[in-house]
Amino acid sequence: MKKNILESLLFYNIKNNKNLKSTIFLILIFSNLLFTQEKKILFIGIDGCRPDALQMAKTPNIDTIIKDGLYIKNGLCSINGQPTISGPGWSTMLTGVWYDKHGVSDNSFKGGKINQYPPFNIRMKNKSNKYHIASFIMWEPIHQYIFKNSMDYNKLFFKFDESIAIEASKYMNNLELDVMFLNFDHVDHAGHWYGFSPKKNRYIKSIEKIDEYIGWVINSMKNRSTFKKEDWLIIITSDHGGIKRTHGGQSMEEKRIPIILSGQSFNKDTVSRQAYLTDIIPTILDHFNIESDSNWNLDGESLLK
Repeated sequence: MKKNILESLLFYNIKNNKNLKSTIFLILIFSNLLFTQEKKILFIGIDGCRPDALQMAKTPNIDTIIKDGLYIKNGLCSINGQPTISGPGWSTMLTGVWYDKHGVSDNSFKGGKINQYPPFNIRMKNKSNKYHIASFIMWEPIHQYIFKNSMDYNKLFFKFDESIAIEASKYMNNLELDVMFLNFDHVDHAGHWYGFSPKKNRYIKSIEKIDEYIGWVINSMKNRSTFKKEDWLIIITSDHGGIKRTHGGQSMEEKRIPIILSGQSFNKDTVSRQAYLTDIIPTILDHFNIESDSNWNLDGESLLK
């Protein structure tokens, strides 16, 4: 359709002796429309992943993502005493507000106000029903208390193996897919057993295994028949860090998280301000050119600006 419009306008200009500048201008405008890529997002949360351990681990797939993108090594998952545990962390990551708004202060989700501050997929669907959003989750409360069965497709995984990566890789073939969200729980599990530290080999090995799984999903993404017509933004982050065999406090080891952004149209290599977990959802909305409403009261800002 766009090609036919372009040809018709150019023919009209030539036939009616329109000047060369206006013809070139039309070519530029409509060529841009013709080759606009469809926006997509691969959103990965690695539970309990410390950025210093991520740097220590051998992660060729994540390294390739970082090479063409942005790696923030000192993102923060808490600035106001928010407990550095999964309930508040995942709620903040997926809603874009701190716990004083979403009300989740522990893993029971009691007192939560997720209906008032819903997750990003609800925000996107409120703007347009065209988006197809899928989630692959290991920590069930994310599905039960945050997404609340609101995903277009969701699958839960309870084994600390490769099954989540296999199923996510298969689902990448769904051409309707706009956003894929993955929750990997392996690293947090290793941290509680062996210690959250770059000096703990089992903790490092768990990160390296997740890197392998991410590689499978990325390969499936690149093998999509429509991939060349798509603009994928890859986001990788974590809900919290850890210290010794636990987390929940306010030490930098517990508050500091990695934030990785990479994609075909992403061209930033640094951020001049402190980045926070609350910045993830504004970044997703910005990628899709979705303007957030003032009454959403989001606490973060897009990292694409």
